[in-house]
Amino acid sequence: MSEREKLAGLLGDPALIQYFYLDKSVHEVLEFLDSMQLTITESQDEVPFNAQVKGYLAAQDQNGDPWIIKSVPNDEEMLYQRSCMLAYLLDHETGTLAAPTTALLIKGKRYRATKVVKKSVQISSYNYLEAPFINLLRADLINRWIYFDEDRNPNNYLVITNSKNKPFLVAIDYDKADILASAMKITGMPEKFGWHRAEKTRFLTLLRPEHFEGLSIAAFDHRLTAFRSISKESLLALARGAFRSYSKEPEAVAERVAQNILERCDYVDKYFRSMFLSVADTKSVNTDTDYSAFGPSFMAMHNKKK
Repeated sequence: MSEREKLAGLLGDPALIQYFYLDKSVHEVLEFLDSMQLTITESQDEVPFNAQVKGYLAAQDQNGDPWIIKSVPNDEEMLYQRSCMLAYLLDHETGTLAAPTTALLIKGKRYRATKVVKKSVQISSYNYLEAPFINLLRADLINRWIYFDEDRNPNNYLVITNSKNKPFLVAIDYDKADILASAMKITGMPEKFGWHRAEKTRFLTLLRPEHFEGLSIAAFDHRLTAFRSISKESLLALARGAFRSYSKEPEAVAERVAQNILERCDYVDKYFRSMFLSVADTKSVNTDTDYSAFGPSFMAMHNKKK
């Protein structure tokens, strides 16, 4: 079972599963987004206030679902927005609940578009340093690192609940992701878990490195494995679809982007696995740390018994 299917099972509600396209494969989602027909609506009631002040408008797709859209000024920016769509598609493929995102033409004019996350609350209304949110944000660091998304802040996450009142984190806004860059913009610290960022805009994650202390690799294995399971052929197909009508050299761009993502997935996977131990080894290290307060003599006896 794929991570997307597992997420759909956890979400449970058929209406939510369909709304976030979790009943579709990632390639089916790309096909749907590229065939989608958006109509700008007269009412702007679906546009949040903070989006209205940034120039967003309300739109509706052929199924009657609400979207917010914003004009894209030129072809170069349109290419970038299509790369942001690719980041969304990778979230979908790896079982990360996210607001559907695309860039398309409406009556011949360029727009970026995000599906409205209905009945949602910003994560800042919750204590996201507690479960379940902290666990979701820990895994989400992998996604944002791979996308070189250096500006994640509380406005980039919404919370929804299913019919059983279980909360789910929804990632939104890919406007600071950089799928196109070939050089590493985020690298791991060598001696202790942490990261260096090239741009240092705001947040790579809402968490600090110390919020990852004492964890085992089990906290991340499902997300790392999901990314490593995406084949180059699948990445190329997604990238070709993303850039085919929006680049003068779509094949070259698709090849470069697919290679970029594969290299980032490999780097992040190796770094996390070098920094976090197995469950058994983590318990052993944590026990040694707890016992260290009793002094060298006690530690010598303790280690002798192990």
